[in-house]
Amino acid sequence: MDRGWWWKFGMIVAVTLGTIWFLVPTFYSLVVLDRAERNNIAVLEQRLPAWAPPAKYRLNLGLDLQGGIHMVMRVDTKTALQKRTERRGQQIATYVNDKKLGEVTAETDPERLELTLTAKDPATMDAIQKEVLATFTDFSQESRQGGTLVLKPDEGQVNRFRDEAVDQAMLVIRRRIDKWGVAEVDVRKLGTDSIQISLPGRSNPEQAKELVGTTAQLEFRMVDDTNPQVFAQMFAQNPPPPDSKVTLVEDEGFPQLSSPNREALLAYAKDKAPEGRDVLTQCVANPVKKNDCIAYRSYLVDKAVPLTGESLSGADASVSQMNEPEVNISFDPAGAREFEKLTEASVGKRMAIVLDDNVHTAPNINEKIGGGRARITMGRAGARSFEEWLGEAQTLALVLKAGALPAPVTVGEIRQVGATLGDELIKKGSLAALVGLALVIVFMAIYYRKSGLIADVALLLNGLLILAGLAFFNATLTLPGIAGFVLTLGIAVDANVLINERIREELSHGKTARAAVDQGYDRAFWTIFDAHVTTLIAGFILFFTGTGPVRGFATTLIVGLLASLFTSIVVTRVITTYFVHGRNAQSVSV
Repeated sequence: MDRGWWWKFGMIVAVTLGTIWFLVPTFYSLVVLDRAERNNIAVLEQRLPAWAPPAKYRLNLGLDLQGGIHMVMRVDTKTALQKRTERRGQQIATYVNDKKLGEVTAETDPERLELTLTAKDPATMDAIQKEVLATFTDFSQESRQGGTLVLKPDEGQVNRFRDEAVDQAMLVIRRRIDKWGVAEVDVRKLGTDSIQISLPGRSNPEQAKELVGTTAQLEFRMVDDTNPQVFAQMFAQNPPPPDSKVTLVEDEGFPQLSSPNREALLAYAKDKAPEGRDVLTQCVANPVKKNDCIAYRSYLVDKAVPLTGESLSGADASVSQMNEPEVNISFDPAGAREFEKLTEASVGKRMAIVLDDNVHTAPNINEKIGGGRARITMGRAGARSFEEWLGEAQTLALVLKAGALPAPVTVGEIRQVGATLGDELIKKGSLAALVGLALVIVFMAIYYRKSGLIADVALLLNGLLILAGLAFFNATLTLPGIAGFVLTLGIAVDANVLINERIREELSHGKTARAAVDQGYDRAFWTIFDAHVTTLIAGFILFFTGTGPVRGFATTLIVGLLASLFTSIVVTRVITTYFVHGRNAQSVSV
């Protein structure tokens, strides 16, 4: 065998061994850990051997395969709209009185979502009407009679508020569940005002209801920058244990603790902070999957909470005159006074915006901010695009509103999916896949002889590549996913059947063994490529338009098709060509 063949076989062996190595966390979690530990990534990290890949690269089982909790939460957008209209009425009355346009009172009709402004002096209503409609553009005039003006929320704003209320609830729910450590939780919109939640591996519905149903806590807390070396000193005096993976990094000119495991970081920093201070964490978002955190950074903040989200009356993302994304926030009258005092005493310091003990951002206070309105400029440093920065501003606005204006959320449905049913489905699904695979392997070996055995080797590698690909993307395997797995194995076999039939056809025309193999692969290539690409297009359409089980099926299909292209066109050709070209064979066992 010449050096070229060694290189090609070495590549295939390296891919195979690398695939098996990458699947260690998956096999370890499914075989070694019990059901209660399977979804706890911290336990898996502790139990994995040191040479294994990170625990986050593992294949998760869906709710239908391992059991868990299924919940449907209903967002009461009607009550939220009523409360918003009442708050808006108070704001308008305060605004009119502060502007000295006259004295008005505001009354709200909750059922009709109407806001009635009554002027003490009817003669001032013309000026009040003009100013209010120009300033509060989210309301439109319903009627006017003398000194009474009736306003109603704009229909477009109402629809937008309903959508945002559900988005805010989803954001809070996902953040709360992420703190619980549930692997691959599925949180998605259901209809117009409901949220469907799947918690694989969990068995306590009451605990889940308590976790998801409580209101998020939004806080404004001052960052302590008086001792920028506090974490460096903490790290030097009390080195963290190696298994915690806590390191010291430089961020924004300050030494900070960092770890891929939030609980490990907080456990290390516990009771080590200076008196009157707390250590909180901030998620370092994955640039590919925005909902994932690749690491957590530490923040030292004051233990005192001078302002909470209860004082916040609104938050919206917009674009400044400098074409930079920003978030505009406003407070109620009491909150405005507290915010003005806080910013006056904290010019030059950073204020952490904290949701459920997680620092979302920590903007710098440049000046005293009065009037109950503030602006958080996002800036556009770095290589990220304008759309990414604007998306971050919109997310921050949702975070702020999620803490300030949470729509009431009630449990519409909650049920526990039996783990025994999941075990039965796993056994039946796995048995079906193994029986089908065994029958195909036997058929290929008998019908195509040595070429069939080569196709069988590629088929087994194809299956491993599918599992490794799903583990890399942290996908969740469900029953539809198993169906997609079996389907892609069938497509991979079909490609090898097509190649072998082409080789037989070339041999029947009197071609030599070498020419038959080369032309068989060359002529089958575009047929296989075209079939795979068209199916890939269908898979991507299913992935981007489907939800839940449909996306699981599409993910498995896409990964399987890419693996099939590699094994059928590259792997089998290298092995077959070696046996024919490398050994100067005069015939092909096909």
